[in-house]
Formats: sequence, structure tokens, C-alpha cells
Amino acid sequence: MNTSASDSEEEILVYAEFKDTVNIEKYKNIHVLGIDRKNPVIQLDDTFFTGNFENPLGTYLFFEEDQTPHCDDPLFDKLPEKKLKYLFKTTKLLSMEHAYVTPKDGSDNIENKVQVVNESDSIEPVAFENLEEALETFKKDKQEYDESELKPEINS
Repeated sequence: MNTSASDSEEEILVYAEFKDTVNIEKYKNIHVLGIDRKNPVIQLDDTFFTGNFENPLGTYLFFEEDQTPHCDDPLFDKLPEKKLKYLFKTTKLLSMEHAYVTPKDGSDNIENKVQVVNESDSIEPVAFENLEEALETFKKDKQEYDESELKPEINS
């Protein structure tokens, strides 16, 4: 049995409202992490947004453009410029806010903790399945880094 990649993909329609003014069409890459979690993350190129689900007042409707519009009476009905057809509805709203990275309290000497990367070093991209996996990986890396900083140097 030959299973293609499209067999395992799932399409989810979500109405997302951004607190900041965001022109989503100017971004080339859009990544959504943890859409099935309480606080999903949306990455638009290098900009991150965090959000939560809310119950709005009313219902949000999704439409798509109808490529084959028809009219019942060609003599009296006029076809509009764009004909839309109903696709889906939702009673949930994903409210998104811009996420900013800030240093933790007590990290006064942040300049000493920045690692310098040489141009000859190769950095490979990392892909995570979900937000929890990414957080666990970063926590583990930070703990290993902190432990290496705390080791006393032995002078011979």
C-alpha cells in the first residue's frame, strides 16, 4: 500500500485575530505550533505571536470563492463580481498577541553569556513536532549550558 504525504495531513480552519496590525500577505512563511493546545504559537517569518482561544459574541463564517457561479434566471438575475459559497463556521476565536523575548530577572551580566558563532561553524535548522518538545529541548540545553558554566576550572 503506497501512502503519500497528503494522506497524513489534516486541514484545520481557525479564525485568528491579531491584536497588532498584521498584514499576513507580506509574510512568506507561516508556522503554527500547538494548535490543539491551550496557548498556540504562530510564527510569521521571524515574528512570533502567542494566543489563546476565546468564545466570541456570535459565530465566525468561512467562505471561499465559487469558481462556477450560476444564476437561476439569466434574464433578471445579475451575477456579482465575486460569488462566494459557504465553507465552514466556528464559535471559537484565536486571539493572538505579539510575543517579545525578555531576559529573566537576575541575568544582569548577559553579555558574558552570549556565545560567539564563527562563520565557519555550521548551524543546522531544528524542527519540532510541537511546542512542548521545543520547550523541553531548550530547557535541557539551558540546563547543560548552566552546568558547564558552574564547573570550577582546574589549574594544573
